[in-house]
Amino acid sequence: MEIPQVVRDYAEAFARADVDGCAGAFAADGTYSDPGTGGPLAGQPLRDHFAAFFGGFPDATCETVSLDPVTEHLSVWRWLLHGTNTGSYRGAPATGRSLTLPGCEFLEARGGKLHRVEGYFDRLTILAQLGLVPGAAAPAAG
Repeated sequence: MEIPQVVRDYAEAFARADVDGCAGAFAADGTYSDPGTGGPLAGQPLRDHFAAFFGGFPDATCETVSLDPVTEHLSVWRWLLHGTNTGSYRGAPATGRSLTLPGCEFLEARGGKLHRVEGYFDRLTILAQLGLVPGAAAPAAG
């Protein structure tokens, strides 16, 4: 099985913090969801989601751990995200703290567009590393 080109393009656009490239990979009715979205996003809210994330972490880099086909139309992308919270993120002011976050996304592609992307990561990891959880320890320097 081959990885659809749109899946590769989306992963590369995310790694470049390219809002237009990320949002443009989706079909008109395509949806994105992750543990922080509160449900599937489509259209302008989807574009706004990517813009808000990259605004909160303007130096974000994303390393592909693996990108594998599951079926003809479904792929899984495992990634490792690094960034510094120097802008507002989900309504919270910048913390100036760094983030290292592993995660994965299941991407359904048909007809050269993404129809559904479901992302998975640990929200508590984000909150702890950004110092937004009372009593949470900051990550060890490494």
